[in-house]
Amino acid sequence: MTEPLLATTLDPAGQTLLKRHADWWQRKGMLVARVQGAPLEPLWLPLADGTLAQDDMDLTPEMLDLDRLAGETLTPGPLGINGDLFETAAPFTRVPWVEAILGNPVRATIQGGSMRTSTIVREWPDWERRAVRRHEGWLAALARLTELLATRSGGRRAVVHTLMRGPSDLAEAVLGPELMCLSLFEHQAELRSFLEEATDTFLAILFEQLRRIPQVAGGYVNPFGIWAPGTVVRTQCDASVLLSPRHYGRWFLPYDERISAAVDYSIIHLHSCSLHVVDELLKVERPQAIQVTIETGPNVPTLAQLAPIFRRILTAKPLIADGPMTDDDVRLLQDALPPDGLCIIARQAAW
Repeated sequence: MTEPLLATTLDPAGQTLLKRHADWWQRKGMLVARVQGAPLEPLWLPLADGTLAQDDMDLTPEMLDLDRLAGETLTPGPLGINGDLFETAAPFTRVPWVEAILGNPVRATIQGGSMRTSTIVREWPDWERRAVRRHEGWLAALARLTELLATRSGGRRAVVHTLMRGPSDLAEAVLGPELMCLSLFEHQAELRSFLEEATDTFLAILFEQLRRIPQVAGGYVNPFGIWAPGTVVRTQCDASVLLSPRHYGRWFLPYDERISAAVDYSIIHLHSCSLHVVDELLKVERPQAIQVTIETGPNVPTLAQLAPIFRRILTAKPLIADGPMTDDDVRLLQDALPPDGLCIIARQAAW
C-alpha cells in the first residue's frame, strides 16, 4: 500500500453499538436505521483516460479509474453511525466482480445505471475449453480498490466486502438459466464440478478483500452495517427463483453453507417476492442470519403478508427487513414481530 492505514476508533456511542450488534447475532435486541435512498441516476463510471463514460460499453478492468472510484481521503475520526448501524464503504458494487473474475464479459449500461454480464457457456464443453480460468485483471482491480478504500476511509467508515452473488446466481450468470436448470437432471456431474469451482472462487475473492480490510474492535462490519466479533460474509441466492425449494436445498444450499462455514458470521440475501426457500434455510445452522429486500409495486407481498414469514425466521435466525418504508411501515413491523434478532433498515426516498 502507498497510503497509511489508520486504525478504526470508536466513540462512546460506537462502543455501545458493538455490544448491541453482538447481541443481535444472538437474537437479543432490535436494531433500526432510517437510510436515505439513492435516487435513480445514470451510471457514474470514471475511466482511466480521465473521462466519464457517456455511452454503453463493454468494460475491462484496465478501463476503470480506480483512484476516482475510491473517492477522496476522509479526515480521520471515529467510525460513523447511522441509526443503529455503522457507516460503510464497499468496493464499487455496480461491477459484477465474481462473475467477471470467473470470465464473464461485462457490459456497462450508462443510462440504465447498471452493469451486466453475458453467459459464456452454451454447452458444457465450453466451460472446460474456456481460455481464462480466473480473470486476474478483475481480481487485481478489486483488491486495489479495497486497499484504496481502506487507506482513505479515515477510520470514519467501515470498509466491507463488495456485493458478491452466491453459487446459484453464479450458475445462472455463467451457464444461463436454461442450461442451469437442465443440468439438475441431465448434467449433474458437470454442475457439481462447476459449483465446486465457483464456490472456491467466491471464497478466494472474499478473503482477498478481508485481508485488506481493517478490523473494527477485533471483528468486521458486514455490508449492512452490523458489526460481528469475527470474519463476515454476505451472500445471496436470487437465482433460487428458478428452483423449487427441494432443488435449491439439494443442489445449492450446501454451497451457501460452505461459504458461510468459511467465516465466523454469515448472512444470506433474499427478496420478499421470492421467499419459498426460507424453510430450507431454517433447517441449517448457517447462514446464521437472513436479509430480505422488501419489494414494492403491484402483485408483491405487503408487509402484513410478510409478517408471518418474518416471525418464522425470527424463531431461528436474526432477520434484516430492508427496503423502502415509511414511519408507519416501521411501526407495523415493530408491532407485528418479536424484537429479538430483528433489524429494520428503512430506506426513504432522496427526492
